[in-house]
Amino acid sequence: MMVAAKRKKKVTIREVLNGKFFDSELFRRNRLLMFMIFLMLLANISVRYKSEKVIRDMTALEDSLIDLRSKSISIAAEVVKLGRNSVIIDRVKKSGLDLETSKEPPRKIYVDKK
Repeated sequence: MMVAAKRKKKVTIREVLNGKFFDSELFRRNRLLMFMIFLMLLANISVRYKSEKVIRDMTALEDSLIDLRSKSISIAAEVVKLGRNSVIIDRVKKSGLDLETSKEPPRKIYVDKK
């Protein structure tokens, strides 16, 4: 008779779906452990969704960074192109200004400090 009393009762899927499992002695003894496992599962799911969102944001920012770098390079090339002497001279002539390039090279001006 002692052997029959010590034999553990198996939990079936039907008992879990019917809700009889939650009324059993096994659940009563381990309800704190099951509650902690449930909380850990919720935390794991939450962390996973947040990390996936951060990864999506990072990839979007990396794509925009690549676009901005290429735009920066093209703007820098345009600035260098507009800063050439030949382009400046052509723009001065097109605007109708009576400016000419100096024939004398630039020189330093020294000022006496008193």
